Amino acid sequence: MEIKKASRYAIYLISLFIISLGASLSIKANLGTYPLICLPYVSSLITHFSVGEVMFVFTVLFILIQAILLRGDFEKRQYFQLIIGTIFSFFIDFSLMLVNFINPADYPSQMLLLLVSCVVVAFGVLLEIQTEIVYLPADGVIVAISKVLKIEFPKVKPFGDTSMVIIAAILSVVFLGYLAGVREGTIISAIIIGPIVKILKRYLDKYIELLIA
Repeated sequence: MEIKKASRYAIYLISLFIISLGASLSIKANLGTYPLICLPYVSSLITHFSVGEVMFVFTVLFILIQAILLRGDFEKRQYFQLIIGTIFSFFIDFSLMLVNFINPADYPSQMLLLLVSCVVVAFGVLLEIQTEIVYLPADGVIVAISKVLKIEFPKVKPFGDTSMVIIAAILSVVFLGYLAGVREGTIISAIIIGPIVKILKRYLDKYIELLIA
């Protein structure tokens, strides 16, 4: 039982790194970032802090929002998101360092890198879902909203992602004077990552279950 639990947590940590790597690749593609990282990325450009440092600030903010929305229904185990968010923040900066040498020179190369990033993120999300440990703080806010509104998570998720992208776009225009981090790649990521997760699940589900077990 302990071995199974340990393997589940190990795979969960791997999933966080894979998601961060995919998000970092989307940044390097420079066609608009994955929605999860869009707001922290734009905020990092404004504040000149690293993306990981800004992500940690948002982690704390997202947990506070959940606690306010759910009040007595906020489970104490969800504070574990603080640890997860801290690890994910570190992974973001670490993976950005790893892919720093990647600089696509033309639009086709940028688009190819963006599509690769979507596949990488989708694989990480699949692992994250299968472990069933805890949501990333950004998704935790959407879960809290879905509980308050009594609407299913999949129906609230697109609106939550869209809201963060819109806020990022407004902040970039107001503080930077141009649209940063929000381009066609952001829309493409938002549209295709879900279907890619479903495709990967169909072919990889049984193997992931074996790893967890």
